[in-house]
Amino acid sequence: MRKIIVLLSVFLLFAFCGYTQTVPAEKVPAPVKESFVKKFPVATNVKYEMEKTDYEITFKDKGVGMSANFNSKGEWLETETIMIESDLPKEVLTSVATNFVGFVTTDITKIDGPDNVVNYEMHLKKGTVAYEVKFSPKGDILKKTPVKK
Repeated sequence: MRKIIVLLSVFLLFAFCGYTQTVPAEKVPAPVKESFVKKFPVATNVKYEMEKTDYEITFKDKGVGMSANFNSKGEWLETETIMIESDLPKEVLTSVATNFVGFVTTDITKIDGPDNVVNYEMHLKKGTVAYEVKFSPKGDILKKTPVKK
């Protein structure tokens, strides 16, 4: 069951990347590729995309679906890692249970940023109501955006 959830999450991560433009590897600036390889030396299934002015690279690292963003100078901006609900910090799980009673949790990602900033983002749905919510590791709601169908 866990494999099915992880595979579904990987599919959804790549589906959300559909808002970007695919870039052939040879068109990606050398500093971006060099920084990526240095940060993720065992990455597989690497795909490059342009997201606004930055490069989003989707890949697998030890079998886990991930994406990382770099600017054109090769500076790392953030990494998103697909997660399952049971791997969330206790404080985040408690916040979801308290603030979103009856909601179903999907599309969970851990977002790592510069200066050791970590957040958790997920979709929460109950009937026809859905939100994309970002939490701090302590369970604080940082951002709550309604999702339109």
